[in-house]
Amino acid sequence: MPITPPTVQHRPPGLIDCAQITDTLIFPGQDRQVVYDQVRGLLTAGHLHPSAREERGKKAFLMAPENMLIADVMLRMRDFGMRGADDAKADPYVAAGLSFRHWSGGKPGGAKSNPAAHVIAEYEMDVGGWVFELWSFRHAKRDRVQFEGRIHHVTRRQATDLRRGADRNWMPCGCYAVDLTDALDRWHPRGRERREAMN
Repeated sequence: MPITPPTVQHRPPGLIDCAQITDTLIFPGQDRQVVYDQVRGLLTAGHLHPSAREERGKKAFLMAPENMLIADVMLRMRDFGMRGADDAKADPYVAAGLSFRHWSGGKPGGAKSNPAAHVIAEYEMDVGGWVFELWSFRHAKRDRVQFEGRIHHVTRRQATDLRRGADRNWMPCGCYAVDLTDALDRWHPRGRERREAMN
């Protein structure tokens, strides 16, 4: 469900809006209005979570930086033709959002408030290797498909839980993955700094 945030007179530092997400994530040659509408659509559908809304000016919804990573992954999912669903459990975008916002299986010691913020914080300390995985599961007896996402660090063998993966009634069917280090390399300021240092 979309979240109704409190209004603020002045934009708190560090928060971003849909225009900034659009301008950061847009690829060369893309129509900015189309990408902006897609980002706004993610916000309207409740997949991006605003922390506040400006009282004046543009009255923009303001979000924490981890929404940039969430939007990046979801825009890539759109490129693969993935669609939402009326049933939240059958909606790949809901599954993706949950995997970035909640530590299923328990929050690891020293981890940030949510997986998306943790992946970004580790990237800023030059720790890569995190992957987003979106799994599809089909019920063994009923014709139902549901999705579940997780954040996975392959070399460390760390991952958030796939609850349906431990349930014999649900058979894994496929997995869509995004290398989050590669994603952050493209648009995070630390990635840009590295590219400039190499040139």
